[in-house]
Amino acid sequence: MNLKYLSITLLSLGLSLTLRFTADAQTSEEKPLWPSGITDNPVKYATGEEVVNFDVNPQSLSKKNRVFRKVSVPNYVLHLPPPGKETGVAVVICPGGGFVDNWFDREGTDLALWLKERGVASMVLKYRLNTRDSTKNFVIPRETYFAAAFDDAKQAIITLRKDASKLKIDPNKIGIAGFSAGGTLAVELAATDEINKEPGKVSWKPNFAGLFYAAFLKTYTVRKESCPPVFLINAHDDKLTTAAKCVDFYSSLLKAEIPAEMHIYNKGSHGFAMDFTKGETLKYWPESFLGWLTDIGMVQKK
Repeated sequence: MNLKYLSITLLSLGLSLTLRFTADAQTSEEKPLWPSGITDNPVKYATGEEVVNFDVNPQSLSKKNRVFRKVSVPNYVLHLPPPGKETGVAVVICPGGGFVDNWFDREGTDLALWLKERGVASMVLKYRLNTRDSTKNFVIPRETYFAAAFDDAKQAIITLRKDASKLKIDPNKIGIAGFSAGGTLAVELAATDEINKEPGKVSWKPNFAGLFYAAFLKTYTVRKESCPPVFLINAHDDKLTTAAKCVDFYSSLLKAEIPAEMHIYNKGSHGFAMDFTKGETLKYWPESFLGWLTDIGMVQKK
């Protein structure tokens, strides 16, 4: 090869890799969910936020497995599709962890990385967390804590809508998804009416919801006028967030004529996330979720 053309090729390749690494660095940076702070924040810890690194699943796309605890200042990380791959669809991902842990990578980053290569933007949310005392009870009162956590989920949707143009996403194609405890945040926003919305205020209602072995803490009465389409997955052998509650919620969606799709896998137990070694059919759920987004008109067929 001519040395001139070889130099140009190598320069172009280096520039391309530099731009890609720069983009990845920008979108992997933690950003504050409430840039101006939280007035009278009821979630505070004297010792500060903690992080524990657990063993990494060989299948993990992020090659990380961080678990955060004692989160009082919520943050998020954006994962944006490569230029030219954008579908305009975005999703807030709420990892699980029983409201005292946040399995940020296993139930957040890994899915976000998978989605972004298929044109779907993601915000992985590190929402505020509670702690438990020696009797296993929440230290921060339940009602107080959940109001704060729900506010974080709402603010995440609002943040994406406000920045929609800059992030190349459609403000009418922003959803929320959650694993286990994170699924509680997702179902709360999906099933709760947005009342007394002030004129000019940005809506926190998601345009779709993904409930991944979600924890249902109460019975919801859903309305077609306010509940968006919902995608549900669970495992038949899940003893913690049982498939029965998932089926009950799906039945309420069916009765209210709300578009919904549900998959109950034979094997997987609780917390399978993107670990497809727990059941042979589990490997299909991310593709099913993406296909469902196409079926409901979020992702356009090519």
